[in-house]
Amino acid sequence: MTVTVAQMMQATSIPVLTLRGTHREVGRQIGEAMRPHIQRRLERLRAEVPRGIPWEEMLHQSRLCQTYSRAVYPQYVEEIEGIAEGAGCPFDEVFLAMCEELREPAFWRARGCTDFAARGRATVDGSTLLAHTNDEAPDREEGVVILRVQAGDEPEFLGVSLDGLGISAGFNAAGIALTGNEVSARDVRPGVPRLLIVRAILAARRLGEAMDACLLPQRASNYNNIIADPWGEVYSVEGSATDYEALYIEDDILAHANHYLSPPMRHLEADRNDIGGSILRYHRAMRLLRENFGQLSPERFMALLADHANYPASICKHGIESVTVFSIIIDVTHLRAWIGRGRPCETTYTEHHLTPL
Repeated sequence: MTVTVAQMMQATSIPVLTLRGTHREVGRQIGEAMRPHIQRRLERLRAEVPRGIPWEEMLHQSRLCQTYSRAVYPQYVEEIEGIAEGAGCPFDEVFLAMCEELREPAFWRARGCTDFAARGRATVDGSTLLAHTNDEAPDREEGVVILRVQAGDEPEFLGVSLDGLGISAGFNAAGIALTGNEVSARDVRPGVPRLLIVRAILAARRLGEAMDACLLPQRASNYNNIIADPWGEVYSVEGSATDYEALYIEDDILAHANHYLSPPMRHLEADRNDIGGSILRYHRAMRLLRENFGQLSPERFMALLADHANYPASICKHGIESVTVFSIIIDVTHLRAWIGRGRPCETTYTEHHLTPL
Protein backbone atom coordinates (compact mmCIF):
# COMPACT_ATOMS: atom_id res chain seq x y z
CA MET A 1 0.00 0.00 0.00
CA THR A 2 1.34 3.45 -0.94
CA VAL A 3 0.38 6.33 1.33
CA THR A 4 0.64 9.77 -0.26
CA VAL A 5 1.29 13.03 1.53
CA ALA A 6 -2.25 14.12 0.63
CA GLN A 7 -3.64 11.04 2.37
CA MET A 8 -1.46 11.78 5.39
CA MET A 9 -2.82 15.30 5.92
CA GLN A 10 -5.86 15.48 8.17
CA ALA A 11 -7.42 18.17 10.36
CA THR A 12 -4.23 18.53 12.39
CA SER A 13 -1.21 20.40 11.12
CA ILE A 14 0.81 17.27 11.90
CA PRO A 15 0.55 14.52 9.26
CA VAL A 16 -1.12 11.33 10.49
CA LEU A 17 -0.20 7.93 9.06
CA THR A 18 -2.65 5.08 9.70
CA LEU A 19 -0.78 1.81 9.14
CA ARG A 20 -1.92 -1.82 9.15
CA GLY A 21 -0.26 -5.13 8.32
CA THR A 22 2.77 -7.20 9.22
CA HIS A 23 5.76 -5.43 10.75
CA ARG A 24 7.53 -5.37 7.40
CA GLU A 25 4.41 -4.05 5.66
CA VAL A 26 3.97 -1.34 8.27
CA GLY A 27 7.62 -0.37 7.88
CA ARG A 28 7.33 -0.25 4.10
CA GLN A 29 4.33 2.08 4.37
CA ILE A 30 6.28 4.39 6.67
CA GLY A 31 9.25 4.39 4.31
CA GLU A 32 7.11 5.19 1.25
CA ALA A 33 5.24 8.02 2.95
CA MET A 34 8.27 9.56 4.66
CA ARG A 35 10.84 8.93 1.91
CA PRO A 36 12.04 12.55 1.44
CA HIS A 37 12.37 13.04 5.21
CA ILE A 38 14.27 9.78 5.69
CA GLN A 39 16.62 10.53 2.81
CA ARG A 40 17.37 13.96 4.26
CA ARG A 41 17.86 12.40 7.70
CA LEU A 42 20.50 10.07 6.27
CA GLU A 43 22.24 12.96 4.52
CA ARG A 44 22.46 14.78 7.83
CA LEU A 45 23.64 11.60 9.52
CA ARG A 46 26.60 11.32 7.13
CA ALA A 47 27.45 14.98 7.72
CA GLU A 48 27.28 14.59 11.51
CA VAL A 49 29.67 11.67 11.96
CA PRO A 50 31.73 12.44 15.07
CA ARG A 51 35.17 13.78 14.22
CA GLY A 52 37.82 11.10 13.90
CA ILE A 53 35.35 8.22 13.44
CA PRO A 54 35.18 6.81 9.88
CA TRP A 55 31.73 6.25 8.37
CA GLU A 56 32.49 2.55 7.95
CA GLU A 57 33.26 2.28 11.66
CA MET A 58 29.83 3.77 12.44
CA LEU A 59 28.20 1.21 10.16
CA HIS A 60 30.22 -1.57 11.81
CA GLN A 61 28.98 -0.52 15.25
CA SER A 62 25.46 -0.42 13.85
CA ARG A 63 25.80 -3.99 12.56
CA LEU A 64 26.83 -5.14 16.02
CA CYS A 65 23.61 -3.60 17.36
CA GLN A 66 21.69 -5.33 14.57
CA THR A 67 22.95 -8.72 15.78
CA TYR A 68 21.62 -8.13 19.29
CA SER A 69 18.37 -6.70 17.95
CA ARG A 70 17.63 -9.63 15.62
CA ALA A 71 18.05 -12.01 18.54
CA VAL A 72 15.68 -10.08 20.84
CA TYR A 73 13.25 -8.17 18.60
CA PRO A 74 13.34 -9.71 15.10
CA GLN A 75 9.91 -8.22 14.33
CA TYR A 76 11.17 -4.67 14.84
CA VAL A 77 14.25 -5.29 12.72
CA GLU A 78 11.85 -6.45 9.99
CA GLU A 79 9.93 -3.21 10.48
CA ILE A 80 13.14 -1.23 9.91
CA GLU A 81 13.93 -3.36 6.86
CA GLY A 82 10.51 -2.41 5.53
CA ILE A 83 11.22 1.28 6.17
CA ALA A 84 14.47 1.01 4.21
CA GLU A 85 12.70 -0.74 1.32
CA GLY A 86 9.91 1.83 1.21
CA ALA A 87 12.30 4.78 1.40
CA GLY A 88 14.71 3.32 -1.15
CA CYS A 89 17.62 3.63 1.28
CA PRO A 90 20.33 1.19 2.46
CA PHE A 91 19.13 -0.82 5.43
CA ASP A 92 22.44 -0.45 7.29
CA GLU A 93 22.13 3.34 7.14
CA VAL A 94 18.49 3.37 8.23
CA PHE A 95 19.33 1.11 11.16
CA LEU A 96 22.24 3.38 12.07
CA ALA A 97 19.79 6.29 12.20
CA MET A 98 17.90 4.29 14.85
CA CYS A 99 21.09 3.96 16.92
CA GLU A 100 21.15 7.40 18.52
CA GLU A 101 23.50 6.26 21.26
CA LEU A 102 26.32 5.63 18.76
CA ARG A 103 26.52 9.38 18.14
CA GLU A 104 26.69 10.38 21.79
CA PRO A 105 27.79 12.36 23.67
CA ALA A 106 28.52 14.70 20.76
CA PHE A 107 24.88 15.38 19.87
CA TRP A 108 22.82 14.83 23.01
CA ARG A 109 22.83 18.54 23.88
CA ALA A 110 20.74 19.39 20.83
CA ARG A 111 17.88 17.43 22.35
CA GLY A 112 15.93 17.58 25.55
CA CYS A 113 12.44 17.47 26.96
CA THR A 114 10.44 18.05 30.11
CA ASP A 115 7.86 15.61 31.46
CA PHE A 116 4.99 15.84 33.92
CA ALA A 117 2.77 13.13 35.37
CA ALA A 118 -0.27 13.44 37.65
CA ARG A 119 -2.99 11.14 38.94
CA GLY A 120 -5.63 10.75 41.61
CA ARG A 121 -5.95 13.75 43.92
CA ALA A 122 -3.71 15.88 41.70
CA THR A 123 -6.06 15.88 38.70
CA VAL A 124 -9.51 17.40 38.33
CA ASP A 125 -11.29 14.08 37.81
CA GLY A 126 -8.80 11.54 39.16
CA SER A 127 -7.52 10.61 35.70
CA THR A 128 -3.89 9.71 35.08
CA LEU A 129 -2.24 12.30 32.83
CA LEU A 130 1.20 12.51 31.22
CA ALA A 131 2.55 15.65 29.53
CA HIS A 132 5.72 15.96 27.46
CA THR A 133 7.68 18.53 25.48
CA ASN A 134 10.09 17.20 22.84
CA ASP A 135 13.11 19.43 22.21
CA GLU A 136 15.29 18.97 19.15
CA ALA A 137 17.29 20.90 16.57
CA PRO A 138 14.90 23.37 14.83
CA ASP A 139 15.10 21.65 11.43
CA ARG A 140 13.67 18.45 12.93
CA GLU A 141 10.22 20.02 13.31
CA GLU A 142 9.44 19.52 9.62
CA GLY A 143 9.64 15.75 10.11
CA VAL A 144 7.14 15.48 12.98
CA VAL A 145 4.53 12.84 12.12
CA ILE A 146 1.87 10.92 14.06
CA LEU A 147 1.89 7.15 13.51
CA ARG A 148 -1.25 5.14 14.21
CA VAL A 149 -0.09 1.55 13.91
CA GLN A 150 -1.61 -1.92 14.04
CA ALA A 151 1.31 -4.29 13.45
CA GLY A 152 0.71 -8.04 13.51
CA ASP A 153 -1.22 -9.08 16.63
CA GLU A 154 0.14 -6.28 18.81
CA PRO A 155 -2.17 -3.66 20.36
CA GLU A 156 -2.82 -0.66 18.15
CA PHE A 157 -0.72 2.31 19.22
CA LEU A 158 -0.54 6.00 18.48
CA GLY A 159 2.86 7.66 18.71
CA VAL A 160 4.68 10.80 17.65
CA SER A 161 7.76 10.24 15.49
CA LEU A 162 10.47 12.33 13.88
CA ASP A 163 10.83 11.39 10.20
CA GLY A 164 9.09 8.06 10.85
CA LEU A 165 12.24 6.68 12.51
CA GLY A 166 11.41 5.72 16.07
CA ILE A 167 8.76 6.95 18.51
CA SER A 168 9.22 9.74 21.05
CA ALA A 169 5.95 9.41 23.01
CA GLY A 170 2.65 7.59 22.68
CA PHE A 171 0.12 5.13 24.06
CA ASN A 172 -1.60 1.92 22.99
CA ALA A 173 -5.05 0.35 23.07
CA ALA A 174 -4.09 -1.78 26.08
CA GLY A 175 -3.70 1.41 28.11
CA ILE A 176 0.10 1.50 28.26
CA ALA A 177 1.48 5.03 27.83
CA LEU A 178 5.03 6.23 27.34
CA THR A 179 6.81 9.56 27.50
CA GLY A 180 10.34 10.18 28.69
CA ASN A 181 13.62 11.97 28.48
CA GLU A 182 17.02 11.57 26.94
CA VAL A 183 19.72 11.09 29.54
CA SER A 184 23.40 10.94 28.67
CA ALA A 185 25.27 8.05 30.28
CA ARG A 186 28.91 7.05 30.04
CA ASP A 187 28.32 3.29 29.68
CA VAL A 188 26.96 3.03 26.09
CA ARG A 189 27.84 -0.33 24.51
CA PRO A 190 26.82 -2.52 21.55
CA GLY A 191 23.32 -3.87 22.13
CA VAL A 192 19.67 -3.25 21.36
CA PRO A 193 19.14 0.47 20.56
CA ARG A 194 16.90 2.30 22.99
CA LEU A 195 14.48 3.29 20.19
CA LEU A 196 13.66 -0.41 19.77
CA ILE A 197 13.03 -0.64 23.52
CA VAL A 198 10.52 2.21 23.12
CA ARG A 199 8.88 0.25 20.29
CA ALA A 200 8.59 -2.79 22.57
CA ILE A 201 7.04 -0.69 25.37
CA LEU A 202 4.30 0.43 22.99
CA ALA A 203 3.55 -3.22 22.20
CA ALA A 204 3.06 -4.11 25.87
CA ARG A 205 -0.36 -5.32 27.07
CA ARG A 206 0.37 -4.65 30.74
CA LEU A 207 2.74 -2.50 32.74
CA GLY A 208 4.91 -5.48 33.69
CA GLU A 209 5.74 -6.10 30.04
CA ALA A 210 6.63 -2.42 29.60
CA MET A 211 8.89 -2.61 32.66
CA ASP A 212 10.57 -5.75 31.28
CA ALA A 213 11.36 -3.85 28.08
CA CYS A 214 12.89 -0.99 30.10
CA LEU A 215 15.12 -3.50 31.90
CA LEU A 216 16.16 -5.50 28.80
CA PRO A 217 19.59 -6.97 29.71
CA GLN A 218 20.94 -6.63 26.15
CA ARG A 219 20.25 -2.89 25.85
CA ALA A 220 22.86 -0.59 24.31
CA SER A 221 21.73 2.34 26.47
CA ASN A 222 18.37 3.67 27.61
CA TYR A 223 16.20 6.71 28.11
CA ASN A 224 14.44 7.75 31.24
CA ASN A 225 11.21 5.98 30.28
CA ILE A 226 8.03 7.24 31.96
CA ILE A 227 5.48 4.44 31.73
CA ALA A 228 1.90 4.40 32.99
CA ASP A 229 -1.28 2.34 32.87
CA PRO A 230 -5.03 2.95 33.40
CA TRP A 231 -4.78 1.82 37.04
CA GLY A 232 -2.82 4.97 37.83
CA GLU A 233 0.52 3.21 38.14
CA VAL A 234 3.32 5.53 36.96
CA TYR A 235 7.07 4.91 36.94
CA SER A 236 10.01 6.98 35.78
CA VAL A 237 12.61 4.35 34.88
CA GLU A 238 16.01 6.04 34.76
CA GLY A 239 18.16 3.82 32.58
CA SER A 240 21.59 3.34 31.10
CA ALA A 241 23.19 0.35 29.40
CA THR A 242 24.22 -1.38 32.62
CA ASP A 243 22.05 0.03 35.40
CA TYR A 244 18.64 1.53 36.18
CA GLU A 245 16.54 3.00 38.94
CA ALA A 246 12.73 2.76 38.88
CA LEU A 247 11.23 5.88 40.50
CA TYR A 248 7.58 5.48 41.54
CA ILE A 249 5.22 8.46 41.45
CA GLU A 250 4.94 10.06 44.90
CA ASP A 251 2.06 12.15 46.24
CA ASP A 252 0.33 11.76 42.86
CA ILE A 253 2.80 13.94 40.90
CA LEU A 254 6.06 13.33 39.08
CA ALA A 255 8.40 15.30 36.82
CA HIS A 256 11.63 14.62 34.96
CA ALA A 257 14.01 16.34 32.56
CA ASN A 258 17.39 15.32 31.12
CA HIS A 259 19.52 14.36 34.10
CA TYR A 260 19.52 11.51 36.61
CA LEU A 261 17.61 12.14 39.83
CA SER A 262 18.38 8.97 41.76
CA PRO A 263 21.71 9.03 43.64
CA PRO A 264 22.73 5.51 42.44
CA MET A 265 22.59 6.70 38.80
CA ARG A 266 24.40 10.02 39.13
CA HIS A 267 27.87 8.59 38.65
CA LEU A 268 26.82 7.55 35.14
CA GLU A 269 26.08 11.14 34.03
CA ALA A 270 28.29 11.87 31.01
CA ASP A 271 28.97 15.47 32.10
CA ARG A 272 27.63 16.68 35.45
CA ASN A 273 28.73 20.21 34.56
CA ASP A 274 26.40 20.34 31.55
CA ILE A 275 22.98 19.66 33.08
CA GLY A 276 22.12 23.08 34.53
CA GLY A 277 19.26 23.74 32.15
CA SER A 278 17.76 20.33 32.90
CA ILE A 279 17.95 20.96 36.66
CA LEU A 280 16.09 24.26 36.25
CA ARG A 281 13.35 22.72 34.09
CA TYR A 282 12.86 19.80 36.50
CA HIS A 283 12.39 21.96 39.57
CA ARG A 284 10.18 24.41 37.68
CA ALA A 285 7.99 21.50 36.56
CA MET A 286 7.68 20.22 40.13
CA ARG A 287 6.73 23.69 41.37
CA LEU A 288 4.05 24.00 38.68
CA LEU A 289 2.65 20.59 39.62
CA ARG A 290 2.44 21.54 43.30
CA GLU A 291 0.89 24.95 42.62
CA ASN A 292 -1.76 23.39 40.36
CA PHE A 293 -2.40 20.30 42.50
CA GLY A 294 -6.03 19.21 42.28
CA GLN A 295 -6.62 21.39 39.22
CA LEU A 296 -4.57 19.48 36.68
CA SER A 297 -6.40 18.69 33.44
CA PRO A 298 -5.39 18.44 29.77
CA GLU A 299 -6.23 22.12 29.34
CA ARG A 300 -4.20 23.11 32.40
CA PHE A 301 -1.23 21.08 31.13
CA MET A 302 -1.41 22.91 27.80
CA ALA A 303 -0.79 26.11 29.78
CA LEU A 304 1.97 24.56 31.90
CA LEU A 305 3.85 23.26 28.86
CA ALA A 306 3.93 26.86 27.58
CA ASP A 307 5.83 28.03 30.67
CA HIS A 308 8.64 30.51 29.89
CA ALA A 309 10.63 30.63 33.13
CA ASN A 310 14.33 30.91 32.15
CA TYR A 311 13.34 31.80 28.59
CA PRO A 312 14.56 30.85 25.97
CA ALA A 313 15.83 27.67 27.68
CA SER A 314 12.44 27.19 29.32
CA ILE A 315 10.03 24.26 29.41
CA CYS A 316 8.59 25.80 26.23
CA LYS A 317 11.98 26.06 24.57
CA HIS A 318 12.84 28.78 22.03
CA GLY A 319 16.59 28.28 21.68
CA ILE A 320 18.82 28.30 18.61
CA GLU A 321 20.34 24.82 18.85
CA SER A 322 17.32 23.28 20.58
CA VAL A 323 13.60 24.15 20.45
CA THR A 324 10.37 22.39 21.33
CA VAL A 325 9.29 20.68 18.10
CA PHE A 326 6.13 19.08 19.51
CA SER A 327 4.28 18.51 22.76
CA ILE A 328 1.74 15.93 23.87
CA ILE A 329 -0.70 15.42 26.76
CA ILE A 330 -1.95 11.86 27.28
CA ASP A 331 -5.06 10.95 29.27
CA VAL A 332 -4.06 7.39 30.09
CA THR A 333 -7.37 6.62 31.79
CA HIS A 334 -9.50 7.44 28.74
CA LEU A 335 -6.98 6.66 25.93
CA ARG A 336 -6.94 10.20 24.55
CA ALA A 337 -4.11 12.54 23.61
CA TRP A 338 -3.68 16.14 22.56
CA ILE A 339 -0.73 16.81 20.26
CA GLY A 340 0.68 20.10 18.95
CA ARG A 341 3.50 20.97 16.57
CA GLY A 342 6.16 23.50 17.54
CA ARG A 343 6.26 25.65 20.66
CA PRO A 344 3.42 25.00 23.14
CA CYS A 345 2.85 28.76 23.49
CA GLU A 346 2.06 28.99 19.77
CA THR A 347 0.49 25.67 18.84
CA THR A 348 -3.10 24.50 18.45
CA TYR A 349 -3.57 21.07 20.01
CA THR A 350 -5.61 18.42 18.24
CA GLU A 351 -7.26 15.49 19.99
CA HIS A 352 -6.65 11.85 19.10
CA HIS A 353 -8.03 8.69 20.71
CA LEU A 354 -7.85 4.92 20.55
CA THR A 355 -10.53 2.30 21.16
CA PRO A 356 -9.56 0.15 24.17
CA LEU A 357 -9.00 -3.57 23.69
